[in-house]
Amino acid sequence: MKKFNLIKAKQGSKVITKNGKDVNIIYFERDSKNFPLVVLIENKKVEQYTLDGKLYTDKDSELDLKMK
Repeated sequence: MKKFNLIKAKQGSKVITKNGKDVNIIYFERDSKNFPLVVLIENKKVEQYTLDGKLYTDKDSELDLKMK
């Protein structure tokens, strides 16, 4: 896994969570200062992320985004 890259994600490169779950970014520019990315994890759960692919601003998570 590689570090999350917003530009590559916008171009369609495969994104997964740190623990290997499939991800679809469904929106890149939500009107939110801290969490503009809207992500669907394994077609089940919707989460909001930072532009750096972080689920939380203050700690790491197994659901942080990575490039496959």
